Amino acid sequence: MKCPKDATPLESSRYEADVKVDACPRCHGIWLDAGELERIEESHEREHSAVLARMPTLGFDAVALAAAKAEHELACPKCGKRLARREYGYCSQVLIDVCPRCAGIWLDHRELGALEVFFERARAEAADIDKSFLASLRGFFD
Repeated sequence: MKCPKDATPLESSRYEADVKVDACPRCHGIWLDAGELERIEESHEREHSAVLARMPTLGFDAVALAAAKAEHELACPKCGKRLARREYGYCSQVLIDVCPRCAGIWLDHRELGALEVFFERARAEAADIDKSFLASLRGFFD
C-alpha cells in the first residue's frame, strides 16, 4: 500500500495491543484497518497521565477544525475509495479520514497519540462520574 498523502510505500510495524499498523516513513501518517483503532482504544499499554496533567480542559477550536476539514481529500490506500474526513467521536477535536467501503482509517502525524490522550481522558472522566454517582447513592440510602 502507498501513503494517501505522498504515495510513499507504507511500512508495517507493531504499535500496541499486537496491532500492526502501516506507517508512512516520510509524513509519519498511519493506516489502520477496520477495528484496529478500537483495539488500541481498549488497550492501556501507553501511559498518558503526564500529558493529561499538563493539559487544560480542552477548548473547542472551530477555526482549526474547519481549516483541517477544508484540506484536499485523500484516496483509500487499500481500495481507492475517497476517504471521508470527520471528527472522531464528535468531541475529540481530532479529524480522521475514514474509508466508507473498507472502514480503514488514515491518521496524520500525531493524531493517533492525540486520540490515545482523548481515550485516557474519557476513561478518567467516566471514572470520576462513576465515583460521584456512587457517592450520591450512599447518601440516599443512609
